[in-house]
Amino acid sequence: MSTDHQLWELLRAIAGGDTAQWPALLAELEPVVAGFARRQPIGRLRDREDTPREIVTRVFARLHARDHAAIQKLCALDPAPELRAWLRVVVRRAAIDYLRESPEFERATNRWVSLATLSSGAPSPARDSLVDKRNDVLAFVRGAVDQARAEHIEHGELAFTRLALTWKVARIHVRRLVTRGEQYLAVLAAVLDGQSYPDIAQRLAITRREVELTVRYIEELLRERGFALAPEA
Repeated sequence: MSTDHQLWELLRAIAGGDTAQWPALLAELEPVVAGFARRQPIGRLRDREDTPREIVTRVFARLHARDHAAIQKLCALDPAPELRAWLRVVVRRAAIDYLRESPEFERATNRWVSLATLSSGAPSPARDSLVDKRNDVLAFVRGAVDQARAEHIEHGELAFTRLALTWKVARIHVRRLVTRGEQYLAVLAAVLDGQSYPDIAQRLAITRREVELTVRYIEELLRERGFALAPEA
């Protein structure tokens, strides 16, 4: 486990402009921050397996934002604060953000059209536009699956955090792309083709509930990535 001295050295190096130390800082901070994350009082979200990782991702995003402004501010304090007390505050704020951003607390928007409205069975006066949208969604998700897999091959578990920060999405979405990518693509293609959930489940040898969850996860990913589709006029 990293000592405070080691962490301070990395933090001060980054504050001084040595951003090449950022990956090393992530590796050293991760177990410390994850330990704090597991103890956050965030209700039912605390029981989710990936919750600590989601909070860690948000902490790292805070530390990385605006050219590591939070780290620069920390290192400029005189006298220096107790590092772990400072980290606990950052983790608590990230946990609150995670709680507020969870679907249970999310306010509805008018920016999203469900995948069902893009299926081949959906009526549309602009048929060509509908086909284009289906192709765009398929290409977008296929590209996400391919990129997530490539990152995972190169970076292992760290890929989940790296891409979550880059894409500004929940870490669980990256994990699902790696572990369920083929299912995502198969279900998505079938839904857009107008097939029913029972038929999709039977063809793919999964449950209808798995089909429903896969559709929901894809829609959540598209929304978080900013791929929301405006309603037809």
